[in-house]
Amino acid sequence: MDKIKRSILLNPGPATTTDSVKHSLVVPDICPREKEFGQLVEGVLVDLVRIVNGEKNYKCVIFGGSGTAAVDATINSVISSDGKILVVSNGAYGTRMIEIAESYGIDVVKYDIPYGDYPDIDEVEQLILRNQDDLTHLGIIHHETTTGMLNPIADFLELTRKYNLQIIVDTISSYAGIPIDLEKTDYDYIISTSNKNIQGMAGLSFVICKGDSLLSIKNVCKRSYYLNLLQQYEFFKNSKQMQFTPPVQIFYALKQAIKEFFEEGGDNRYSRYCQSWEILIAGLKEIGFRLLLPENQQSKLLTAIIEPSDPKYDFNQMHDYLIERNFTIYPGKRAKVATFRIANIGEIDKTDIDNFLCSLKDYINEYKIQSF
Repeated sequence: MDKIKRSILLNPGPATTTDSVKHSLVVPDICPREKEFGQLVEGVLVDLVRIVNGEKNYKCVIFGGSGTAAVDATINSVISSDGKILVVSNGAYGTRMIEIAESYGIDVVKYDIPYGDYPDIDEVEQLILRNQDDLTHLGIIHHETTTGMLNPIADFLELTRKYNLQIIVDTISSYAGIPIDLEKTDYDYIISTSNKNIQGMAGLSFVICKGDSLLSIKNVCKRSYYLNLLQQYEFFKNSKQMQFTPPVQIFYALKQAIKEFFEEGGDNRYSRYCQSWEILIAGLKEIGFRLLLPENQQSKLLTAIIEPSDPKYDFNQMHDYLIERNFTIYPGKRAKVATFRIANIGEIDKTDIDNFLCSLKDYINEYKIQSF
């Protein structure tokens, strides 16, 4: 097939993909009720669990939809009518988790701090103690892409075990990027999507569930017809078919992306991302930019950069200048100070980052931006 124009996406997803992933979308038409397609889906589900070393105790449930669909499915499916969830919110996606719970009338305890502040485990423990009688779950974002912060989810796992809570971890922007080992860190539910660090196409999201936790929700009231975790799991288990019409071609792309993940290796992928991040940060600092977060809180997958104070600076102008040169960057999202964001995930490497920095320097020089 013809080579496809390559775009360097420095937004937090969808990410830049290989030509082989793009080409895998072009397959013969197939009815998704056929045995062949069921076998493809089954293989994908097994491999998604294998990526996080969860084969012994975990099951994968997959939906057509963005990552938010899988977060919605988890929240609405696992918390009983007399249960309550504590959500750690220090970014837009923690806030979204709260909003999903509230939309179903689920009781929420909010640990709500400014976007970009690091969570205090002691403060969260005090909230747990004050709500211990009916608190059942804790929800947290692993990599909060509002700011690029890596939240200390292992510490929160320990806290949930101390107080007999189940933990729901949104790993949408960390899964297949930052290594996760479910043999060592037994989260109850982790959530992700097909279009970020796994480097597939947008259209599928999934929940990797501890088997015991998944079966424990059978008596939870059904709040959603389409996004019900246990119903979706049992339907596929019994029929080897998706319950509702899936995005067929996206499964083929995800299968290819998974193949390429294992060929590269999870540790190697993270090393590639980290190398790109280190070059990016060095270049940004050389230009004069300042970062929102200290290095020890950075995910090394996405960085929030404080916007220049120079009145000549305009994000939209900078965005358009860079996109003309084939680089897509991302605006900020309500962080405690004005920022823009640059991700270094997907099928890109240090050469792409070097070229981006050259174009960014050209913008700064051409528009004479001086105050940072």
